[in-house]
Amino acid sequence: MSESFRSLIDQRAVEVPDRVFLVDPDSAQKMSYLELKENAVRFGNMLNQFGVSSAGNVGFLMDNGYWTVVVMLGTMYHGSVTVPLNAVASHRNLRFAVENAKLDLIFVSTAHRSLLDKVLSDIDRPIQVIEVDMEHGFDLEFLNFSTEYDSETELAKDTPAMILHTSGTVGVPKGAVLSHGNLIAGGKNVVLAQNLKEDDIAFCILPLYHINGQVVTVVAPLVSSSQVVMPRKFSLSRFWSTLTDNRCTWFSTVPTITKYLLDDVHAKGGEQYLRDTSCLKFARSASSAMPASMLLDFEKTFGIPMLESMGLTESAAPILANPMPPATRKPGSVGIPFGNKVKIIDHSGDDLERGEIGEIVVRGDNVISQYYNAREVTESAFTADGWFRTGDRGYQDDDGYFFVTGRIKELIIKGGENISPREIDDVLYRNKAILEVATFGYPDPAYGQVVAIAVVLKADQSYSEEDLMEYCRTELGSFLCPSRIFFVDDLPKGPSGKIQRLQVANNLIPKD
Repeated sequence: MSESFRSLIDQRAVEVPDRVFLVDPDSAQKMSYLELKENAVRFGNMLNQFGVSSAGNVGFLMDNGYWTVVVMLGTMYHGSVTVPLNAVASHRNLRFAVENAKLDLIFVSTAHRSLLDKVLSDIDRPIQVIEVDMEHGFDLEFLNFSTEYDSETELAKDTPAMILHTSGTVGVPKGAVLSHGNLIAGGKNVVLAQNLKEDDIAFCILPLYHINGQVVTVVAPLVSSSQVVMPRKFSLSRFWSTLTDNRCTWFSTVPTITKYLLDDVHAKGGEQYLRDTSCLKFARSASSAMPASMLLDFEKTFGIPMLESMGLTESAAPILANPMPPATRKPGSVGIPFGNKVKIIDHSGDDLERGEIGEIVVRGDNVISQYYNAREVTESAFTADGWFRTGDRGYQDDDGYFFVTGRIKELIIKGGENISPREIDDVLYRNKAILEVATFGYPDPAYGQVVAIAVVLKADQSYSEEDLMEYCRTELGSFLCPSRIFFVDDLPKGPSGKIQRLQVANNLIPKD
């Protein structure tokens, strides 16, 4: 396996030059593997013209599409570090990412130019900005740049390739430094877990400023010499038509999008509403826990397996995944390791037995070795013997499958008893009136914390606090029943659509 994106892209251009790598249905553009290499070389030569060295950091603030892939892969091919900027991040977090990564050049789509200008107005140093038309590309004569590339810079597997900032919804974001080897290993792990072949076609609906979109549906197709179809962004109304028109064989999703798909098809008459989806082999879910009831509903409704997985920014996406049929997949489980090692430890760092709950830790070629400009944060992220601390609590069953019970920082401690917010979320998602829910700990003078929930109801539903409280008493029992219920219009989410539970609590708990 190639150790850098330059050698991997060069290899694909020789082996399968005419095979289509990318389809952008919004601009009707396609890119073959040979064109991918030519675009990457042109882009590197363009960076040279702008004075960007192979050690420079280059940002992009763009929706998905043909030219976004050119910027992301072209930057890494050149040997520079690509820094995706989250288009839905707060002003504070965007500014932090730009300043922390010491960006000197940023590519921005026309739609996000005003957003970037506001961020840059607060930064007291010049930063070059190149505006990109998502249909036609750069203002420059891009095709006039040479497709001959002469670089003395050798790229190794430990050469930094990407700085990706965590969401930082409450604390300060962290810049995970992902090497060429980390990202390629992450893509390889997806290929192993999902048994991807050259004739597979991925449907990329998650943004390229998130590790799932980048590794699962761009790097994995590159590793497997297959194809990716990439619309500008997720569209509920065009999801099935775009997928079936391009004969996609799989897609990666998150529970929020999955719920939108299910609610939409149920509201419009069930299976009769669907187009011919015989091209689909499977879907995979990551980024946040999917309730078992939702997973089973998806499989029954759409007739394909939903493979739940677990991944991190710091592990170049997946560390665990449910395997492809006919192997066993378990609803509620995030699966088994593929390409890396995972175990459960206690607070002292000692290994736990099967069935015992502790912290999930991981090690492998896909795991980062550092955060950018954050030595102390890096040191605290690893155990003494080199395992990365995920911050997730969970256990491994007797069959070797892992289950996540919640985030360590999100655990509710009521009267000395530990309560997993996810356990309560899963029960509430069975209520047909609820679109989204987030359970969190609310300060209480007697118990220390009590259970609180923030609920988004479906548009056509109404529910009184008293009725919902009675539902909770019946389904959860008195101890787990929430003491506070907040009806809200929306819940804060990260770039992949994952509900930010700590931010929910921060928004709803009084600051006195």
